[in-house]
Amino acid sequence: MATPAPDGVITIDDLHMGRPQVIATYLLTGAAPALVDPGPASTLPALEVGLAAQGLGLGDIRSILLTHIHLDHAGATGSIIARNPHVKIYVHTIGAPHMVDPSRLLKSANQLYGDMMETLWGEIAPVPTESIITLEGGEMLDLGGRMIHVFDAPGHAKHHLIYLDQQSGGAFIGDNGGVRLPNLPFARPATPPPDIDLEAWDGTLLMLDELMPSWLMLTHFGAYNDVESHIADYRARLVHWGEQVRLGMQSGASEDEQLAALERLVAQESADLTPEVREVLNQQTGALASSWHGLARYWRKRASA
Repeated sequence: MATPAPDGVITIDDLHMGRPQVIATYLLTGAAPALVDPGPASTLPALEVGLAAQGLGLGDIRSILLTHIHLDHAGATGSIIARNPHVKIYVHTIGAPHMVDPSRLLKSANQLYGDMMETLWGEIAPVPTESIITLEGGEMLDLGGRMIHVFDAPGHAKHHLIYLDQQSGGAFIGDNGGVRLPNLPFARPATPPPDIDLEAWDGTLLMLDELMPSWLMLTHFGAYNDVESHIADYRARLVHWGEQVRLGMQSGASEDEQLAALERLVAQESADLTPEVREVLNQQTGALASSWHGLARYWRKRASA
């Protein structure tokens, strides 16, 4: 399934766990087809169906652009390389070693997902060093005449990148713009450990605002052209969540009590949604406890710096 996107970009719904509008992979069409965030290997069949609808297969892909290396964004990369060794992988220099040797990534993920690892993410295969092109931000990529400007974009993760496509005006922002469902007016933060940095994230959002893209392309989920209002609302929401956690930690309340307070805040933010939409949004965002832990870790690091 595809959702509306700017010209030259196809949104492929990876149908994670059979659910729509969870993970989007973006196909950049043209002389050198490219993918932005191929998703996990568990959703490769859906990705292939989306490509086939455009008359393409994995063997036609020339490049994969990774916003960051989290499994829901990049997990399928090694499996794709195994079937198409000619594809080039663009990734932040900090994240590249974990694509070559995913053992630390796997260890961390296993602690979180345990027996659900295979079901959620499928195979996590290593990527050959020679297939990787590392980026730090500031580069201009020429993908068959399609020019992509690369920006260092920490916040959700220290190895996060944003890609600005000159052809479509779309900014592929991964998780730096939150989780949003089509037809919803706001995005919800996703702030899991270990690299959440609210100060850096605010700088990334200010930079994104200054770039004035025509579209924001979210991996979770879809393309949005209300760029200015999305960024402004999301910046404010991140601050609100961060302050909620900071003040809760200062209060001396138990972790359970603090998490309950964040849950009340989230319930207030989504009070105008129908119960059905609220449930879908909760599923898309993932465990709220993970977001609390990511923010709490940020404040602890700040306090010990």
